[in-house]
Amino acid sequence: MVIDEGHRMKNHQSKLSQTLTQHYTTLRRLLLTGTPLQNNLPELWSLLNFLLPTIFKSMANFEEWFNSPFAGSNETLELSDEEKMLVIRKLHKVLRPFLLRRLKKDVETQLPDKVEHILKVEMSALQRQLYKQMHNTIVQLRKICNHPFLFQEVEQDFSTHVHQKPIAIQDVDLWRVAGKFELLTRMLPKLKATGHRVLIFCQMTSLITILEDFFPLIQIRSMRLDGATKADERASLLQQFNAADSDYDVFVLSTRAGGLGLNLQTADTVIIFDSDWNPHQDLQAQDRAHRIGQQNEVRVFRFVTVHSVEESILEAARFKLDVDQKVIQAGMFSGQKVDAKVRQDYLKQLLENERVDDDDDDGEEESETVTYQQLNRMMARNEEELQTYNRMDEEMNENDKHWQNERRQQRLVAMSELPKHFVDDRFVKSVSDSIKGKTVEPLAAHRKRRTVNYADELTEEQWLAKVESGDMAEELEAEHAAKRSKLDLENTDSQDGMRLSFTAALRGDENTNDGLGTESEAPK
Repeated sequence: MVIDEGHRMKNHQSKLSQTLTQHYTTLRRLLLTGTPLQNNLPELWSLLNFLLPTIFKSMANFEEWFNSPFAGSNETLELSDEEKMLVIRKLHKVLRPFLLRRLKKDVETQLPDKVEHILKVEMSALQRQLYKQMHNTIVQLRKICNHPFLFQEVEQDFSTHVHQKPIAIQDVDLWRVAGKFELLTRMLPKLKATGHRVLIFCQMTSLITILEDFFPLIQIRSMRLDGATKADERASLLQQFNAADSDYDVFVLSTRAGGLGLNLQTADTVIIFDSDWNPHQDLQAQDRAHRIGQQNEVRVFRFVTVHSVEESILEAARFKLDVDQKVIQAGMFSGQKVDAKVRQDYLKQLLENERVDDDDDDGEEESETVTYQQLNRMMARNEEELQTYNRMDEEMNENDKHWQNERRQQRLVAMSELPKHFVDDRFVKSVSDSIKGKTVEPLAAHRKRRTVNYADELTEEQWLAKVESGDMAEELEAEHAAKRSKLDLENTDSQDGMRLSFTAALRGDENTNDGLGTESEAPK
């Protein structure tokens, strides 16, 4: 039995794990995954338990033996570096017979580098005022960091103040109220001008809807993919975005729906708009562009709002990646002979770096936002692009004068621009109270997901010619017949496959030994 995307088995109580364990008995089991350890050691135990349930029986014992070097700061047990190294090396010995690791660089030596930058983003006055008093849940705080108009009451009141009626904001104020959107106005036009195509990954589909309204303001053409995108539409979207003559500049994807199984190496820039609690989800998302076939260096930009919950999420992600470094990467499970001292030195360096990072955390936290000059240097692949970006900054500053007036003085909305009742903490409390204990539709009814047809359209003359010739009717009938045939075939294959699977399971029931063969046959 071979399970692709094997990290889906990380919860041994999940429906997938239970179904495969209870209903399928096989002599050999193989998990394929790029991320065997995503959050904690119990997840790794779940994978091992599925492979060899007679050996890895107890999660409690596994944690007791190996989890102490990765315990949180609230744990009472303190280990020295030498003790941590001893425990981790024992864990490596346990894993070595069952784990084989291959990196992209092992099979593609010419794959360009990937460089990641963390961009600290400032809040607008509206975001700061909301964040100061909003104490409901982390989800609501993350919404404020992304865009305040994710709250219906806020957009309605702001638009009434500015336009004297509650409408969907569709002008420059749409990006002036959110620090991340203001940063996009500085990034996307420059990347477009120098031929760099962009993938933007978001956690919230409602945020993608606001992005769709925002892109036309800066002359950016975009595509969208999220959990509501049908399977056949996904393939069409990929084909159109990757086409040599594609005129789409940006592909916006939800991290969970678009972070796996997509080939988008025609883009060479990735923006993580808001980080996932599971850092490997973001890494998988980055690899939609940084994969075999990529010709350019990939730049990754992660947006983090200063002095916010997003900094805590980033810190939690770093801790989880640190566990992965020590358990998986330091183990060097390449299947090739590696000097034990090399592994030991690598692990020792990781532990020393951890101690240095802890010392740095005792000092003042660095939360400076990026300047435009720093941003240009991060984005530019060469000196020519840097000069282009600097010139475009001057042009943008000049263009800003077209929308600046007595109210709009700077790029981010200031406190003086807010309605008086926004400054009153009672308004923020009313917004906070309105979402307590219920699921809120984050967008007003007038701001809805756009219905876009990305397909190539026929001209009116071409359509009439097809109708008159009878080709249109034939094409429609052929399409319907193909769908019916596909459904019939899938039903037949599904039934045959189930019969074969259960027959094989019954046949092998007496010959199974929980996936563990002789010593020479143990999975490598």
